[in-house]
Order: sequence, then C-alpha cells, then structure tokens
Amino acid sequence: MNNKIQGIQLVITDLDNTLYDWYAWFIPAFYAMVDAASNILDVDKETLLDELKSVHVRYHNSEQPFAILETPTVERKLPKATRLERKQFLDRAFDAFRQERNQNLRLFPGVRDSLREIRKTGCSIVGHTEAVLENGLYRLELLNLIEEFHRLYAPASRSNGHPDPARPRIEERYSGFVSILPVNHRKPDPIVLKEICESFKVRPDRALYIGDSMTRDISMAILANTHSAFAAYGGKCPRDMWRKLVRVTHWTDEDVSREERLREEFAGLEPDVELNSFSDVMRYFEFESNPANKGVQARAGEPALSLDR
Repeated sequence: MNNKIQGIQLVITDLDNTLYDWYAWFIPAFYAMVDAASNILDVDKETLLDELKSVHVRYHNSEQPFAILETPTVERKLPKATRLERKQFLDRAFDAFRQERNQNLRLFPGVRDSLREIRKTGCSIVGHTEAVLENGLYRLELLNLIEEFHRLYAPASRSNGHPDPARPRIEERYSGFVSILPVNHRKPDPIVLKEICESFKVRPDRALYIGDSMTRDISMAILANTHSAFAAYGGKCPRDMWRKLVRVTHWTDEDVSREERLREEFAGLEPDVELNSFSDVMRYFEFESNPANKGVQARAGEPALSLDR
C-alpha cells in the first residue's frame, strides 16, 4: 500500500487478542486456579470443571467473576458462608490465578508506543469489547493503558459484584470514562459503532476500527462504514489450549451455530488493511486531531473488580 488513508480522527479498538494475547494468560491462569481449588475443596478436577462450565453458561460469560463461589461443590462445602467468607476460604486458588495472569498478561509489541503516537496527534482513542465491564477495564488498568484511551465501551455485567460488599462498584469509580453497553451486547453491532462516532462527532469515514475477528470486528466496521484494520497477529490459540478453553466455555450449540452463520454471511469480506503487528497502523493511516475531543480520563480509584480479587 503506497498511500496512507488520510484524516482518521477516531480510533476504535478491540481489546482481547488485539492489544494483548487473551488466550496466553487466561487459560493458564484459569487452570492454575482450578488445580488449587480442587485441592482445597478435595474434589475431582473434572467435576469442578463441569460445575464451572455450568456457571459460565448460566451467565453467558467464560470469565464470570468469582464463578467458582457459585459451584455446587462450594455451596455444599460452605453452605452457611457468605460470599466473602467463601472467597477467603479459596484465597490460595485466586492467588494462583493472579500469579499466572501477572506473568503472562502482556501487550503485543508496539501497542503502547503506537497508541501514544496516535494520541499525540489529537486523535480520539476508544476501546470497545464484548468482555464485561469489570474484566475489560481491569485489564487496561493492569497494563497501565487507561491513560491512552478517551473512553471504554463495554457491556454491563450480570455479576453480583465483589464478595466484599464494602467495595464500591466499578462504574462509580470510573464515571465519565466508561460507557456501559447492554448486558446482551454482542458483536457485530454496527449501530454501536455509529453511536460512538456520533458521540465523538466524527464521520464514520474518519473513524478506524481495529480487531482480530473477521466475522465480528471487521464485518461490523464495514457495516458501519468505518475504515477497518484486521489484527492478523491476534486470535491465534494453540490446539491444546483451545481444547482447555472449550472445556469450560459458555458457548452453547446456539452460539456455535451463530458463529457459523456469521462466517457464511461475511465470507469474502476484506478489511482496508491487514496488520502483522499493531504498529502497522502507523504505516497505513494518517491520524489527525478531533476538534470535538474532550480528553476524558479515568478517575483515580481502587483497582477494578476481576476474577481473582
């Protein structure tokens, strides 16, 4: 590609497998937690995995915060305990999750520097994710990336909140930074992209969407008439890790059928560009200031809720 696409005033980027490798940290962290919890609870690991899968399906979320506290094994083991007491009983399991996550959660090369360069131009930067609010926001916080964004769009959680009732809800700590989408928000949803453009007073042809899924990210960008960049480096999961994920995923037969329909419906779609690394966006696009940019930042506060806190 010889000429850059000019005049981008708004970048909207997916998070998981676009900014960092979600598979590389979540699957090892989840199974480390399960290994520790099966020892604490004196229960067969496969039984616990079955129970966790059921909780995930119920909430339609494979990252349901504190899902293990709602498993039948924990309910039988600690029938009269509060959620906080259950969490404290399983602290070693949550610690195992946290240690694996902290070791493996890393930005893809070029992400931080590229976002900073884009932001210096005055271009608005927005995160958009299917991950529930507390999980998406917490990852940005762990990666010290919140300051590079003007806003995060994420679906509301079905979670009951943190087991400690004294902890404030996350939306209270980040009011003005987070735009909460409906609980059932799923990609591709071009209406959301159009609403983001309207909120930032940017025409769709001056916006760029970056994502790792052709069926959910790139199709959505094309339907919304924004520019699109396919993160070809993301979304790759080794076969053994994929089997572990499928073992506990929230996906139902309906979800699988929906994904197949999307693949058929959007077969042949092509993004404006394909990225071999996140920093390739600097080669293909010219960014400029968004006059309506208000520079909204996150408010200081405690870390957001996550699976292990």
